[in-house]
Amino acid sequence: MKHIKKLLAIALTFAASIYAAERVYLAPISAVGINENIGIAAEKLMNAYIDENNRYVLISYSEEDSIKVGDRESINKKAKEKNCTKFIMAEFTRLGENVITSFKLYNVNSEVPVWSDRLKANNPEDIDPIVQRVARNIGTSQKATRDNDIYTVTQQETRTPKKKGINTYGGVKVIGTLPLNPDPMLDAGLGIFLFCDAKDYFFNAEASIVNIGEASDRPTLANIMLSLMYPFGTSSTSPFIGGGLAFGYREGVIKDNINDVKAETSGLSLEAGGGVVFNRASRVMAIAQVNYFVDFFTTPFFEAKKDTKGNSAGIKKNHYMNGFKFSLGLALGV
Repeated sequence: MKHIKKLLAIALTFAASIYAAERVYLAPISAVGINENIGIAAEKLMNAYIDENNRYVLISYSEEDSIKVGDRESINKKAKEKNCTKFIMAEFTRLGENVITSFKLYNVNSEVPVWSDRLKANNPEDIDPIVQRVARNIGTSQKATRDNDIYTVTQQETRTPKKKGINTYGGVKVIGTLPLNPDPMLDAGLGIFLFCDAKDYFFNAEASIVNIGEASDRPTLANIMLSLMYPFGTSSTSPFIGGGLAFGYREGVIKDNINDVKAETSGLSLEAGGGVVFNRASRVMAIAQVNYFVDFFTTPFFEAKKDTKGNSAGIKKNHYMNGFKFSLGLALGV
């Protein structure tokens, strides 16, 4: 039993060592030609954003460390003393109206950085999004300069507008449905929608109608739907998954041997699927989506049957409609 306990303790210690976050020493930021308070603010922001990403345990320098700013050898020595496996060096240099920010991540006892990047700040307000992007990407294969998070865009990067708060769009959709029962047949329609981009989630309210022509051999499908979607990331082009509930109305024609009878039915319908949102940071947004839908109520259909004498007879059968819904929408910010 003692051996089992020892083995369990060793295994737990080994697992903890694997999953424990690395300790990284943050050296004082070198600030040339700018107010030193900006460097201090950047260090505090780096602490907050590194902790938020949970990949490293950041150990900040203290006045007692007595290291020279920009001296890699003394920083390396202090990082080892604090049991850190890596250390971060950053420089802010003012050139004219801009500030060039440089970040480097070193392994201790190494002269070559394992990660480095350089970004340009137009004003002090740019420091926050720059540090946020560096903290998110430092030590990975991704560069902060290639980070296309639309919520951390600097004033310097005027190619893409900033996003703040919830953005709401209103627009129209072209819709196609492919019901799988009783017979697969593609129909087209239109819809209007109100789309809310809340950064971490999308909310959508939509009204649509499909098969609005003269094809009476299959029903018209109308829906009023509320849905919630989860986007993968905060870039300008973001894929997403999600679904929602709709109130569905179906109207068709049931043919018997004598008359054509109008049939109406309604109830709840479920939709789930995914798609892509384009131009989230723009005034004009587009969305492409594919959903699978299933009705929780039945819709009557006419089926032709032949009796033993070869005469045709109409039989009404009820089906829980289900199938695929395709849509392409265009919207303006409201």
